[in-house]
Order: sequence, then C-alpha cells, then structure tokens
Amino acid sequence: MTKVTSINGAFVSTGEPNEFAVQSLKDALERAQSGDVIGVGVVMRHADGCGSFSIAGSVGGYSMLGALEMVRSEIVDVNNGDD
Repeated sequence: MTKVTSINGAFVSTGEPNEFAVQSLKDALERAQSGDVIGVGVVMRHADGCGSFSIAGSVGGYSMLGALEMVRSEIVDVNNGDD
C-alpha cells in the first residue's frame, strides 16, 4: 500500500473505515433502537474533507443545544491543535 503524506504533514484520508467512528455510530444506533435516544443531530466529515449534517427525530429542547455546543468546542480544539 502506498503511504500518502500531505505537503504540510496533515492527516490524509485514505477512504478506509475509521473504527472509532463506526463504533460510535453502532453505539448510538443501539441506544436509539432501545428507545433511549429519541432525536439526533449528526455532523459528519467525509473522506474528501467535506462536511455534512443530518437531524432526525425529536430535536427540540435546550439540552441538545448544550450538547451541540460541547461538540462545537471539541471540534474547535481539534482544529487549533489543543489536547
């Protein structure tokens, strides 16, 4: 297999499954199937670097906005190189 490296050393996606992402989605699906999760907002990063989102179910309420803010904060930290 060829090793792909970007000019600035940043991560380069090979389009291979990310096991952490797969497991997180499986866990969320199990919780939805059990009735624990009744609404979702999903933010996705694709292998080509693009992003997308999806919402479904009961997504009203301020608790989801708080959780969304935590996701936003984590993504900002990752992009700033913070641990």
